[in-house]
Amino acid sequence: MLNREALFGAIRDLAQATPSGSELGLLFVRDRRFREYETLFGYAAGEVLADAFGRRLSAALRDEDRVVRIGECDFAAVLPALSGRAHAELAAAKVARAFDGPLEAGEHSVRVRALVGATSMAPSALSAETLCRGADRACAAAAAARERYALSDGAADVAALDYDRLFASVNSNRLQVMLQPIFALRDGALKGFESLTRWPADEIDPFPPSIFVPMSEQTGLIDELTRWNLNATLRLCSPILARHGQLTCSINLSPKTLVTPGFVDQVKAALRIWGVRPRNAVVEVTETAFVDDLDAISHHLAELHEAGLGISIDDFGTGYSSLSYLKRFPVTELKIDGSFVRDLVREPRSARLVASMIDMAHRLGATAVAEGIEDEATLETLRSMGCDHGQGYWLGAPQLAEAAFDDAGVGGA
Repeated sequence: MLNREALFGAIRDLAQATPSGSELGLLFVRDRRFREYETLFGYAAGEVLADAFGRRLSAALRDEDRVVRIGECDFAAVLPALSGRAHAELAAAKVARAFDGPLEAGEHSVRVRALVGATSMAPSALSAETLCRGADRACAAAAAARERYALSDGAADVAALDYDRLFASVNSNRLQVMLQPIFALRDGALKGFESLTRWPADEIDPFPPSIFVPMSEQTGLIDELTRWNLNATLRLCSPILARHGQLTCSINLSPKTLVTPGFVDQVKAALRIWGVRPRNAVVEVTETAFVDDLDAISHHLAELHEAGLGISIDDFGTGYSSLSYLKRFPVTELKIDGSFVRDLVREPRSARLVASMIDMAHRLGATAVAEGIEDEATLETLRSMGCDHGQGYWLGAPQLAEAAFDDAGVGGA
């Protein structure tokens, strides 16, 4: 970031002007088309455009707000005395609208594409770096927003500072593997367990997976986290799988790790080390993974299937807009997302969608697994639809391995 000292100084100064009970806001504003313009018309013309961009931004703000140029055509606006996050979002919307019309930049009338990211914090909790990270992430998210502005996730802003805690927990083996049972719906027979990585509940301020998994992906720690989960799961499940050869353990894989060179060999090696037969292991990949790199992910999943592992599409129905990936590799299991399952009893449309997903799984020669079963009525409805397997709190909550095995009736020597 250019001019970081000036920005941090403005944040410190205006934080002092923000009274208790109010928040300090920060906007990151950038022109997505600036480099194209600069390449076409030259660096001098780009500088003229950046100056005009900054003036338009200043005109859209209050007198007490301060604008700092932090890049070629990147600006930060520090906003004192906001009433809260909603106020910061209103400011972002106003700035985005200010750039709807053409911008006069010297000899050219330019249609810019301004992206605006907003965040805010109370002065008592203020960290200039955290504030900037939040606005920066929101600005990146604005590229996919129709309105061209976005508000940061305040929880993520705080969690981003705790990367060191996550790194230490992975490398010192302080995370936990929780196992949730999966049952056949026709006769109630135990079919296996899904492995879920969790932050120890007895730690101060434990991170939920919705925080530490994206953080791991953003920081590159996801490879270590996935390897830890793979080996910890196989170590815990190996004795049970040896005694009950019909059971499986399901392990969630991040798409970022799945395409890492050599990862398939690491999975095969882990199976050998812990003495787990490939047919007793299932890898789960969320449907949204196929948005990133369909060719590479399909190739690696095909390799795992050829080695004998099951392939499960997790959260089916919530992500990828095309079903073309289903013909690219052998799918052995479709896991119907709980958002459909929870509503199928009271919403006929959800029931029809779930029935269609079950039918699709069967036509592909795959097993249909329902997630999020939380009551008897849902269980009976899924059973009547011909759904093969299911999991959820009604059937069994995620637990530490020993308790999960005991409750499922497969514990002990």
